[in-house]
Amino acid sequence: MALRVSPPKVFPVATRAGKPPNDAAGSPDAYRQTSFVLDEQVQLVVDGLNLEGAAAEASSGAKHRNQEVAAALVLWSRAWLMRLQALHALQWGNYAAATPLVRSAADFQAAMLYSLRTGAAEWQEWLASGGISIAAEQHATEFRLHAFRAAEVLAADEILGPLYRVTMDLSMPHFGASMLVAASESAPDHVSPTFGDRDFHLGLAELHLGWLLELGLSERATLREFASVLAAGDEAASLELDARTSRHLADPARCGVEAIEIGNERRYLVHNFRREPRSAPKRILL
Repeated sequence: MALRVSPPKVFPVATRAGKPPNDAAGSPDAYRQTSFVLDEQVQLVVDGLNLEGAAAEASSGAKHRNQEVAAALVLWSRAWLMRLQALHALQWGNYAAATPLVRSAADFQAAMLYSLRTGAAEWQEWLASGGISIAAEQHATEFRLHAFRAAEVLAADEILGPLYRVTMDLSMPHFGASMLVAASESAPDHVSPTFGDRDFHLGLAELHLGWLLELGLSERATLREFASVLAAGDEAASLELDARTSRHLADPARCGVEAIEIGNERRYLVHNFRREPRSAPKRILL
């Protein structure tokens, strides 16, 4: 018997982080400077999330109430919330927390895209094989875990794949990644560790905002690709947001990271890395 899909509960509104309390050491500086220096990029992320929220709300209507949409919504929701929390983390100067949130968001967006491209086949097979059932002995409702990844998408997608790989490496406890986030003032003759640093860092903020902007581009492209399945929303607004986003991402002065090869080894080169706008930009090789 086919499982019915209940009317989805949709909470579609995204907002910026609230101002942190004055006794939150470091955070007020990051919040103030992010708002002053990177205000337009923060707003682009929020506008994109709200455009998606409106599309999700429109996709909750009766004509969209099927398993393909249900599978997309649960993955999309997790990616959407992770991007929102990554934005809030960077607004408060918590770049260490933002990185794994961005990585997970890319993972969930890839999974959503794969599910849509396959007509949610694996989701429907999971349901048909008792994915949701009653575990009588444990007196519990059972949701079988069922490992699900979108390796094919991550291997091939021009945005999600590279973004996932770099944020995976930077969210791991690798020494070089830890230096970038928590000891970036170090040099060959000294190590300068920090602990709990939440002061503003322009390079780290621009890196994370760039990733969030790229994830927004990718998700809006997914909505347009599957407009026959989901309610894609306002296409003109989506394309206009894409154009504004692309202009910011193309700015040669912003901090960015590229994958390069040195001696058959994949490395990452970070450009325009600096703590403050008036600081001299530098390169970091990871």
